[in-house]
Amino acid sequence: MITYRQELDLQALAETFSERDEIADLTYEPADNHWLQTRFNPDDSYVAFYRSGRCSVAGADSVEHFHEIANRVTAVMRDLLEFDYEPELEVSNIVATAELDLTVSLEILAVHLGMESVEYEPEQFPALLFRGSDHTILLFSSGKVVCTGLTEISDVSNAIAEMASRIESVQ
Repeated sequence: MITYRQELDLQALAETFSERDEIADLTYEPADNHWLQTRFNPDDSYVAFYRSGRCSVAGADSVEHFHEIANRVTAVMRDLLEFDYEPELEVSNIVATAELDLTVSLEILAVHLGMESVEYEPEQFPALLFRGSDHTILLFSSGKVVCTGLTEISDVSNAIAEMASRIESVQ
């Protein structure tokens, strides 16, 4: 998340961004959405701008990449807006994927993990949803894992390693 200490005129930003080489694509439909959606060159990073002055960044493959994207966004914003402060940068949610060796069925795993922390309804969604105390893991029968809700890479690694250990104890 990037936070600028001022309200943003999204219509004006959309008009200006449409003429900037740094912006690969943009969508602003105020009747349908309350944000300006952009893709920044050169890596097609997604940045959503909100009237409140906050911006969400998606598509960074590391914390360093997030900071690189934030610096590019801030450089463009400094060209357009007058401000003499450093915007606040915050990693508020990391979404990570991994592959685990899964030889046990999700039905058996759901029972082993405990029904109080698991949702598994394959006729509605193909993944087992595991709710940890501070994160959520989606586990697909292919072994693909999606972990979300954490803000530190080390915590993500630990959560996935813990899930791998739980799976191994069932297999």
